[in-house]
Amino acid sequence: MIRRDFLRAAAAGAAVSVLPACGRSDAVPQSPVDFVAGKPLPWINWSGNQSCTPALRLAPASEAELVDALKRAGGVVRAVGASHSFSAVVPTDGTLIATDLLSGMVGHDAASLQAEIWAGTRMHALGPLLHGVGQAVPNMPDMDYPAMGGAIVNSVHGTGQRYGSMSSCVTALTLATPSGELIDCSATKRSEIFHAARTSVGALGIVSRMTLQNERPFRLVETTRIEKTEDVLAELAQRCAAHRNFEFLPLPHSTLAVTVATDLAGPNDTPSGEDDPEAVNSLRTLLRTVGWMPGIGEAAYDKLLTTFLAGGAAQVRVGHSFDVFPHVRVVRFREMEYTVPAESGPDCVREILRTIRERKLPIAFPLEYRYVKADDIWLSMFEGRDGCSISVHQYGDTDHRAYFAEIEPIFWKYQGRPHWGKLHTLDAARLAALYPRHWKDFHEVRRSLDPQGRMMNAHLKHIFGV
Repeated sequence: MIRRDFLRAAAAGAAVSVLPACGRSDAVPQSPVDFVAGKPLPWINWSGNQSCTPALRLAPASEAELVDALKRAGGVVRAVGASHSFSAVVPTDGTLIATDLLSGMVGHDAASLQAEIWAGTRMHALGPLLHGVGQAVPNMPDMDYPAMGGAIVNSVHGTGQRYGSMSSCVTALTLATPSGELIDCSATKRSEIFHAARTSVGALGIVSRMTLQNERPFRLVETTRIEKTEDVLAELAQRCAAHRNFEFLPLPHSTLAVTVATDLAGPNDTPSGEDDPEAVNSLRTLLRTVGWMPGIGEAAYDKLLTTFLAGGAAQVRVGHSFDVFPHVRVVRFREMEYTVPAESGPDCVREILRTIRERKLPIAFPLEYRYVKADDIWLSMFEGRDGCSISVHQYGDTDHRAYFAEIEPIFWKYQGRPHWGKLHTLDAARLAALYPRHWKDFHEVRRSLDPQGRMMNAHLKHIFGV
């Protein structure tokens, strides 16, 4: 096991483990609010960087209520699930529709291993729900609290060369349009709406239910290690081919990275070690403790990490897939993620790490590097090409803008497509160039379903050029 207390002597009691910088928390930070009858109630997202005060907030408990809510909504209409998007996809001063009450399973088919679920179902509820009927989603991200509706419209994903995003698991869905129409669609039924709706950033209406193509339940063993970043990059193709799921988290200002390899569990696999949800805070404490030293700070930081982390025992987690994929998340942060063509991933991440080092950016939060299989969803980041998704993060109590501005042009250089639910600065013209095959097709569908632009808040108008 990696020593949890290795920084105690070096950084006044800080502790670091090999935890990936990610996980789960259902709580949404809210500022103190005076509840006054008849006054609008503010909304704020998980990371605290997006907020709004909608004139009307609704929470339909059925499709009939959802249709009614859309018909009587005033101003710009937006849907909200777990409030985990970092980009401004939710804010509106019109009507905010929460999907929380549209939750649970509609039905399932044991022969096809398909299940129909309500779009407000949270991922952490989905795993046990499907397990109860002998099914499991093939893959999941490393956090399990988004609502499934939000997950698919933003193309939320995990990692694994043989696995696509959560949107790629959807075989059919029902869309409630701004006019209050309910549209059932699939690859063979109103297919143009289906290809647009599986990743739509909520621009077409509100998904009420979806059918998922699942597998039989399976158990996983996840092994987390500290390794040399360049060793990992040199062996990436072999690592990704050898493991069911593989990702790694390079540590800025260091030669080290956290690697996470996940495979089907065997009968003799046993857990060892434990997560430290505060690990990313401890990294910041250490960098602040030694990083300021002129000429030697970065070297001292890397030396301390190498001395106390490199070569330590692996951390192993074993259990049902829905228990192993996610991790605990307690540290708030802001995130920017782009997906570059898979073959460009190593060069892109090397350039990001070199830029952080050469420009002496005071960054301790690990990067995140994952692979996702190509799909045919019109506005998916993985449309038409296998992708390498690279994320940069900044702590929630620190201004992220200068750091992200330094790194974002690197993603552009490698033809990166931004994650719709995470921070970026691209506008419609630049985004259209990244989706040459179906950008126009998507907007033809959008205009046909929402000719008055009722789903278009300021952010969507910017990214779609409305």
